Amino acid sequence: MRYLIASIPALTPALTLTLALAAGACTDDPTEPTATPKLDLRMTATIPAGAEVEYCKFVSVPETWVTRDAIDFTAGSHHVLVFQTKYTAIPTQKDNGTPVDTSDVFDCSDGPTSGWSLTKIIGGSQNQRGGSVLAFPEGVGLRLGGVLLINVHYRNGSDAPLHTDVKVTFDTTTADEIEQEGDIMSLYNPLISVPPGRTARAHMRCPVHRDITIVNAQSHMHARGIGFEARIAGQAPFYASDRWEDVPVQRYDAFTVPAGSQIDYFCDYRNIGGTPIYQGPRTTDEMCSLAASYYPADPRTAFCLEESGRTLGAEWIGQGTATCQQTMGCLQEAVSKDLAAVTDCMLAASPTVSAESSELLRCMFRAENPLTECGAELGACAAH
Repeated sequence: MRYLIASIPALTPALTLTLALAAGACTDDPTEPTATPKLDLRMTATIPAGAEVEYCKFVSVPETWVTRDAIDFTAGSHHVLVFQTKYTAIPTQKDNGTPVDTSDVFDCSDGPTSGWSLTKIIGGSQNQRGGSVLAFPEGVGLRLGGVLLINVHYRNGSDAPLHTDVKVTFDTTTADEIEQEGDIMSLYNPLISVPPGRTARAHMRCPVHRDITIVNAQSHMHARGIGFEARIAGQAPFYASDRWEDVPVQRYDAFTVPAGSQIDYFCDYRNIGGTPIYQGPRTTDEMCSLAASYYPADPRTAFCLEESGRTLGAEWIGQGTATCQQTMGCLQEAVSKDLAAVTDCMLAASPTVSAESSELLRCMFRAENPLTECGAELGACAAH
């Protein structure tokens, strides 16, 4: 299910992007150490007065290994993200055939993942200076190269144009320096519902399929976020924050998570407005995500997938009192409507039936005919 977002008028900002692979400072003394080679991305734009925009830009870069990133951007951005894509050349149309002028920056108001083959986040920050997520110890690096997608989200609340400058710098290294491949974990809970004038929680657990070491962690919410906690299920929180902007990045020396564990995290919200709030990329929507640098790379763990890596492995913890059988009846009507209806069904469920209701929802998402393909899940749910 895709985000339902009102279209934004076409904008024609003066926007440029430059890419350079710097080899470090030159020296005549071969014994003098050189600086770490850098991969630098830069993007500048003028945001019209009163506009909230998301821009994207494809760029081709050489194959390399990176060990950390540094992000510096003009105030007013909610995030700067860099994605790895599957493309070998810059695409000129979405995967469904919709043509897009990607020769320069283009509007991606429907979300950067809508219609494009993006494989993972490889860098970025929601903090104006410092506090980016990508960081690894010696001997660990993330592989990138080919076509990348840069995404920025700006909201200009002033009555004057906002001139912005975004800089992304990756520290690079060579393959012979890499002992383990690292990755960025990106857990996202799409089941968020905050009724008007009330508080609410979005709560999710994700499986860990192999032993991993987490280097750092950072939460992501929008303006209604009032609390966030992440823990290994059954343990004390390893990350907590009550901030939705200038969000701290927590660093760890040796935080190992064993295979078979669950990463359990939640976001708390307060909605003082008069309309319900659901998930989505705009500041009028909400998000609940956990990002972390970790190693060794395991895409199943990074994206909250089940063991085969083919489908979601999430367990959504409801906040209500409905039995699984009641939740099943609600979902059978909701799946033909939209994600908001599904969300309300799942969050009305009792936490005691989270495993059964989540198994059923996953099957309903992937099945062409849930009545014939989800017999085991329907039976287990009916018993609770």
